[in-house]
Amino acid sequence: MSSFAGNAIITKAKSLYGDRLYPEDYEELLRYNTVSEIVGYLKRNNKYANTLSDVEEKSIHRGQLENLIKKSYFDNLTRMVKFISTTDRKFYELDMIRREIDIVLSAIRSVISGNIESSIRDLPLFFKQHSSFDIEELTKSTTLNDVMNTLKNTRYYDLIAPYFTENPSEIRYTDIEHNIYEKYHEIALERINKYYKGKLRNQLMDIYQSKVEIENIIKIYRLKKFYNANETEIMNTLMTKKIRMSNDKLRELISLKNPEDILEALSKSEYKQFKDTEDYVYIEYQAGKIKYNLARRYMYFSKYPPIVYSVFLFLNEIEQTNIINIIEGIRYDIEKEDIKKMLIY
Repeated sequence: MSSFAGNAIITKAKSLYGDRLYPEDYEELLRYNTVSEIVGYLKRNNKYANTLSDVEEKSIHRGQLENLIKKSYFDNLTRMVKFISTTDRKFYELDMIRREIDIVLSAIRSVISGNIESSIRDLPLFFKQHSSFDIEELTKSTTLNDVMNTLKNTRYYDLIAPYFTENPSEIRYTDIEHNIYEKYHEIALERINKYYKGKLRNQLMDIYQSKVEIENIIKIYRLKKFYNANETEIMNTLMTKKIRMSNDKLRELISLKNPEDILEALSKSEYKQFKDTEDYVYIEYQAGKIKYNLARRYMYFSKYPPIVYSVFLFLNEIEQTNIINIIEGIRYDIEKEDIKKMLIY
C-alpha cells in the first residue's frame, strides 16, 4: 500500500474514533426514556449527524433507528476502503464478507422461523451494491432452496449445500453457521499470510486469533451453563482449525464442572491485563471488555494501516451494540443500572 493511502486510512480511522461516544455521552443517553430523545442527542454527534440529519425525531421507531446506526457503521467502512487500490485490498474487504455472512444467516433464520417480514426489515439493504449476491432477492426466500438459488456462484452455496433439506424444521442451522464461520476464519488467515509479513503479520494474527479464542470460550461457557451440553456437542461448535489454543486446552475448559470456573480461568489467562475491574458475572461482558481493551491499545499505538483499520471496525461495532442495547433497554423498560452493565466503553 502506498504511504499516502496508508496515512489516509489511519487519519480517517483515528478521526472517526475521536468522534466516538465517551463515558459522559453514555451517561447522558442513559437519562433518556424515549427513542426520539436518543435520536436528538446522536444528531448532535459528528459521527452520526449526516446519517440522522433528515430524521424526524418524533416519528422514527426503534427498528428504523437501529438500521440507521448500522448504516452509519457501514458508511464509515466505505469511506476508508475507497482509499485502497493496492494489492492488499482483499484484506480490507474481509469485513464486507462478514456483513454478507450476517445477511445469509439472517435469511436462513427467517426461513426456519417463517418470520420473513422481520428478516426483510432487519437486512441492511443499503449494503446491496457491495454484496456478491442480490440481497433483495434473498429477502424473498421462503425456503432453503430459495436461499441457495440466490447464492449460486458465491462461496456460500457450497457451504450450505451439505445441509440442504426441504423441511425448515430440519435445517441444521448451527452446523451451517459453524461451516460458514470456519470458512471465514480460513479466508482471514490466508489473506493475512498472503499480503503481510514480519511484525505486522504477527500482530494481525494476534488480533484475529484472540478474537476466535475468546469466542470459543464464550461458547463453552454458554453451552455448559444454559444447555448442559457434553464435550462432543461443545467441540463440534468450536473453531478448532488453525488456532493457537490446542484441542487439549479446549477440552480442559470444557471439563470444568462449574461453568463459573471458566470465568475464573479467563481472569487468569494471558488476557487478564485486559479484563475489566468490575466484577460483572456474565461472560459476554468480560469477553467483550477484553477485546475492547485489546483493540483500544492497538488503536492508540499502532502505525500499521491494516491494524488501525481492523481495530477501528471492532471499536465501532462495540459502540453500535451499546446504542442498540440502550434502545432495547428503553423498549423493554429495563432498569438503567442494568442497561449500563451491558455497555462496554
